[in-house]
Amino acid sequence: MVELAERAVEAAWKVQNLPDYEGRLERAARRLDEFSADRSEPALTVYETALMKSGRGEEEVRGLVREFRDTFYDEEEPLTIPRASGIMNVEGDGWFFGERELRLLTGRLLGQFQHRVAQYNYVDEREVLRRWADGYDTRLFVRRRIHETEPIVGVVRGLDLTLFQYLRVAAGGNTLVPTPNVASALEALGYPEGADAYETLAHAESLALHLELPAPLVGELLEDLGREGFTGFPEPPREAEPEEPADETQDAGVASEGGGIKGGAAAEEREQKPSPEDRSARRAAREDAARGEEPSRVQDPQAKDAPGVAEEGGERKKAGPPEGGAGDAPGTTGREKGA
Repeated sequence: MVELAERAVEAAWKVQNLPDYEGRLERAARRLDEFSADRSEPALTVYETALMKSGRGEEEVRGLVREFRDTFYDEEEPLTIPRASGIMNVEGDGWFFGERELRLLTGRLLGQFQHRVAQYNYVDEREVLRRWADGYDTRLFVRRRIHETEPIVGVVRGLDLTLFQYLRVAAGGNTLVPTPNVASALEALGYPEGADAYETLAHAESLALHLELPAPLVGELLEDLGREGFTGFPEPPREAEPEEPADETQDAGVASEGGGIKGGAAAEEREQKPSPEDRSARRAAREDAARGEEPSRVQDPQAKDAPGVAEEGGERKKAGPPEGGAGDAPGTTGREKGA
């Protein structure tokens, strides 16, 4: 997940720093507005999605949808889902490029949303479709790769993920269609190659979040880039490599390779060595002693001829026994005195 987020940040930077980014964004927004204007009625949105399964181009499909609207337009009775469904039940396959399967697919989709509208009493049909497209349950079924079990549209057979997403975008959902052009643009931006439709959708929606743009708009932008085969994206500046940290062993007193010790106690011992002046003074003192100079009284307090002492003029008295009897001698106890 961290790698995916970093890749999305880098891809967003590349897109935002395109020389013609503003112009591309404006063209994509204008085209998205045009598509939304053609989808005024929710029933025709569902009808258009079913016709896209035919494999025909979007312009051809929208042309048939506009023809259907112009034919059955009534100011007093709008083309609601129930009314459009009733018209298609009595009309032939000509409104479905002559394919009966497309007619059945359209009827089933309209029936599912008609039931959904009935559940949301007094809620507009367009709002019902939008809530479905952006609902948590819908997004969860897609994220878990089980959109075919989604209880509204997923239960209708013949609707793959591409058509499922097409209907969500047409209904006003904040998502996009994972087309081959979108996948190609993402690969040019640095995403892994060979991603499936679910991975392409996840990467594109993540990119939209980092661009802070609606997902349908980013889908149109990527669609243009992929259609052009554009690969000249700018490269983001790379951060300078960090400098190597200083050798901490110099301050920690760690033994070096040669066996010595750097820093610590060794450094303190070097600091305690005498300076050259101190060594010279000590050497001079040793030389004076070698020449026989007499030390002073302070230098040798035990010397007999040290000057400045009064009792040194005569002979010293020999130490005699202490005065008193034998009982005062050391080692004599009280019992010996009594004896």
